[in-house]
Amino acid sequence: MDRKPVTFMRTLRAGAAALSIAGAAHATTYDAVADFLTSTSSGPIWSYGTGVTGTSFTPYTNFTANCLGAGSGCWQTATPPNLASAVINNSSGAAINFGTVVLPTNVLLIHPGPDTDSIVRFTVPVSGTYHVAGFFELLDTNPAGVNAIIALDDASIVASFPLAGTGASHPGTPSQFVNFGGGKFFATAGTFIDYGVNNANNYFNDSTGLSLSFTLVPEPAGWALMLVGFGGLGFALRAARRKVAVSA
Repeated sequence: MDRKPVTFMRTLRAGAAALSIAGAAHATTYDAVADFLTSTSSGPIWSYGTGVTGTSFTPYTNFTANCLGAGSGCWQTATPPNLASAVINNSSGAAINFGTVVLPTNVLLIHPGPDTDSIVRFTVPVSGTYHVAGFFELLDTNPAGVNAIIALDDASIVASFPLAGTGASHPGTPSQFVNFGGGKFFATAGTFIDYGVNNANNYFNDSTGLSLSFTLVPEPAGWALMLVGFGGLGFALRAARRKVAVSA
C-alpha cells in the first residue's frame, strides 16, 4: 500500500493547524469610547471614578442616561454639584452641544469636581506588549484651564499636561489638543493606568475630552508558528511535485 499520500495530507493538516494557531494571535484593541460601560463603573478593564490622580480612586456610583441630551451617558457621584465630577460618553452619532460644552462622538468627556479629579482607569487584562494611542482636548467654549494627568498604579505620575487654550466652538469643534500616544510598552496583567483631569483651582467650564486605546501586540511566537505553517505547506507542496515528476 502506498502511504505517501497519507503523509502528504498529514503535513498539509499540520501546516494548516499552525496557520490557524498563528491567526489567533491577532492584535486586540481596548478602546475607552467603544467599550464605554453603562452597567457598572468598575469593570475588569475600564473603570470611572473620582479622587486624586496618582494617589486615590473611588468608583462612581450613579449612572444617568441622556444626561446631556439623547445618546449621552454620565457616571457621577450620588449628589454631583453642577454635574461634576463626571465621566460622560456620547453615543448619539453626532456632536452634542450642551450649554458651553461641545462633546464629539470620538472622546469621553471628563469633568473634575470642586475638590477632586475625575479619572478613567485602564487595568491591563493580559500581560504583553501594548501600543497606546490617545489625546486630551478642551471641550468648553469658555475653558477655565485644567491639568490632564497620567499616573501608574496609584504611585507615580507619568505625565502632566496643562490645557488652557482658547475655547471650543459650536457645533462640534474642540479646542487645545495634546497627543500622548504612539509608544509601546510591556505591562503585566493587573497593572492599572489612570487618566485624570484636575480642576487647576476652578472646576467651572473644565470639560475635557479623552481619546484612549490600548492594542495588545501579537507575540513573536505567533509569527514563528505562522512561519512553521508556511514551511510545512511548502515542504508538502515540494514533495507533491517530486512525486508527480517521478510518476510521470
